[in-house]
Amino acid sequence: MSPPPVVFYGSSGYALTIRDATPALWGPDAVGVVAAYIDDFRGDRGEAIDGSPIVSFETWRVSLREVPVFVTVGSPPARRMLVERVCAVGGRFASLYRITSPIARDVIVGAGSAILDYVSIGTSTVIGRHVHILPLASIDAECAIGDFTSICPSSTIYGRVVVEDGVFVGAGARIVNESDEPLTIGAGVVIGAGAVVRRSVGADEKLVLGNPAQAQVLRSPAAPRKA
Repeated sequence: MSPPPVVFYGSSGYALTIRDATPALWGPDAVGVVAAYIDDFRGDRGEAIDGSPIVSFETWRVSLREVPVFVTVGSPPARRMLVERVCAVGGRFASLYRITSPIARDVIVGAGSAILDYVSIGTSTVIGRHVHILPLASIDAECAIGDFTSICPSSTIYGRVVVEDGVFVGAGARIVNESDEPLTIGAGVVIGAGAVVRRSVGADEKLVLGNPAQAQVLRSPAAPRKA
């Protein structure tokens, strides 16, 4: 029997990267081919990707709502918004992962999450809902990764680390905790590519960059000058 299909919410290069990196039969409820792509801008224009139609959200809701959805959006806030939209009309979600070495057998993974190839996750780690963990990421034992977090390729989370909801960990970033006490990354924080974080980061810090990572001041756009 063939595994059931999945619908990807998104049709960009990121969606295709996830499609190509996730073989069939992943997840506790195995998923197979991509039946359709939801796109709020390109849907229902007759376009397709490798034979799978690009549809509007409304077409999915009417015709394909029984097919589970995987949200292929890299931005944590945008992913949360689309998940809430699917939930509001009674949609279900697919998960894209498999528990096999070097992922510890006791890792807990929430619904709608993806763990791609070449990822290492230590024992007793908990992964939240709708988390994206991309290739070559490494997460140590006894970590907690909050809902809607994105962990980009080649990033490292070492030691006991609590990553709260909606965090974005850039490519090649390193979060290193050499203390016995947990290190916490606050909700919604963006850790820039290549940053090295050795301390807890509060949610109010928003964006941290560099080595050692420092909070950046986010300025509002300058008001236009009057003529």
